[in-house]
Amino acid sequence: MVSQIEFVSAQFGYTEEYVMEHTLDWLNAKFKHAQRMKWEQSQERVWEGVKSLLVTIDVAFNKGKSVDKIMPSSYDEAISRQQEEKERESTFVQGQWWIKE
Repeated sequence: MVSQIEFVSAQFGYTEEYVMEHTLDWLNAKFKHAQRMKWEQSQERVWEGVKSLLVTIDVAFNKGKSVDKIMPSSYDEAISRQQEEKERESTFVQGQWWIKE
């Protein structure tokens, strides 16, 4: 339990006294949340390493032709791609379909 208190306080920037003022259920929920956050951060770092390796291999063997497919060139481009995917997957029917023409 002491290790959970220390882990939660370190992960969220809480003082240990603040953490101990809460219930055991709150502590367990925060501990699980902190573990999940730490795991997700680890997964992101691993994925970034894999992407950098793929870019290196692409540059070495494919003269960098697929670098843009592996890593978007900018934040705005990544957001626009994500928005386009959402629009394609959307089931929203545009126009005034209820009015007969």
